[in-house]
Amino acid sequence: MATTRQYRRRPRRAALTHTQAMELWLGAGSSGSSFESDAHKREVWFRHREKLMAWWGKGGRRPMGWWCFEAREMGLRFPGQAHERSALYEFTDVLSADERAQLEAEWRKEFDRSWDEHFFFCAGPDKIFTGDDARWQHWLFVDLPPPLLDKFMAERERRGQVIREQEGVPAEATAEDEDYTGKHVA
Repeated sequence: MATTRQYRRRPRRAALTHTQAMELWLGAGSSGSSFESDAHKREVWFRHREKLMAWWGKGGRRPMGWWCFEAREMGLRFPGQAHERSALYEFTDVLSADERAQLEAEWRKEFDRSWDEHFFFCAGPDKIFTGDDARWQHWLFVDLPPPLLDKFMAERERRGQVIREQEGVPAEATAEDEDYTGKHVA
């Protein structure tokens, strides 16, 4: 028996293409956007947000889709990849407690490593830094946030005071009696 039934085409949700996923992760490429419009890009971002954030929203970093559509609502601007982690660290509501603790531990490790006796920083051919210059260059390279740097330096100074007290160094000994490692110089 013949039927007069007609199939209706329903608009199906377009799948996220690899090119679109990459653009939401890293930003538009040199060939331009793979989305029809900014509204389309926004729609796709919020439709696939959970998956994209699970893939790339960790380690103190966020995908470009987040920076384009969610950070603006919070008044944040993308600071560039070099300073992304420290910018996000300073906003406690953006990073989870676990993510903040992970970043602090990583930065603490890099801070402590920079005080090694033979520490140096290579910024390119014929650009090798040692001492305080190397430390500052390294702290900039690892994107150590200034408030955390101040905290680590204060803790280091307190440790140095305790060691001096245990060694019996008089209280009148000041910073000019110490070398950059915190050891008393006679």
